[in-house]
Amino acid sequence: MEKIGEGVEHLLHELSVLTLSGHEVHAGEFVLTNYMFFLLIALVVTFLFFMIGVRKVSLVPESRLGGAIETGVEFVRDSLCIETMGPEGRKYVPFVGTIFFFVLFNNLIGLIPGSKPGTGTMGTTVTWAVVVFIVYNAIGIKRHGVWGYAKSFWPKGVPGPIAAVVALLEVVSHLVRPLTLSVRLYANMYAGHVVLGIFSILGALLLEASGVMKVIAVLPVMLQIVLYALEVFVAVIQAYIFAILTSVYIGGAIHTH
Repeated sequence: MEKIGEGVEHLLHELSVLTLSGHEVHAGEFVLTNYMFFLLIALVVTFLFFMIGVRKVSLVPESRLGGAIETGVEFVRDSLCIETMGPEGRKYVPFVGTIFFFVLFNNLIGLIPGSKPGTGTMGTTVTWAVVVFIVYNAIGIKRHGVWGYAKSFWPKGVPGPIAAVVALLEVVSHLVRPLTLSVRLYANMYAGHVVLGIFSILGALLLEASGVMKVIAVLPVMLQIVLYALEVFVAVIQAYIFAILTSVYIGGAIHTH
């Protein structure tokens, strides 16, 4: 148990701090973390993804990569934006698409052995959630005016006291959206990495043992393979959830009741 505890402690340190040749990497006064490093990689991948996508625009994609990019963009346009916001959703495809693919690439890069998901830290997910919060509220204010948007929180045709309670609940629900949006993504990605790491440590410790314990080591290894496949699914689903909720919030700001 002591070895497992030491292994988990070492795992958590490796998940957070980027080290080269045993030394922590610093950027001025800041310590560069694994999450920040792979977040920058995901940023470059996202940029290249869109650059490649617009480099050779044609009616029929000339390559498999071009076809995949077109399919992904169409998915964002039709399933995430238009279905959620209506025809006006087309103008928000760049914003929602950037969020979807950036989150997706962060999640998938984090599944590469030795990598960490940029979405595995609260600093990243909270920042994105706050950006979404500011953007959809700005859209609502621009569309309806400050007073008109504020009135949308007050239900029509409801007695005053009840309307006040409903309005308060609406305001609170809007204010907690950045927290719920960020925690959902962070918790799933960080927890998945920790669980995979713990089973790796357990399998390695059992392999170092003798006799029957080496045979038992097959179980955590097999379970790790299953969990890895599940993590791939979770990586895609979490990107979809973050993007679809962004679309829902923007749609709500556009079509206030």
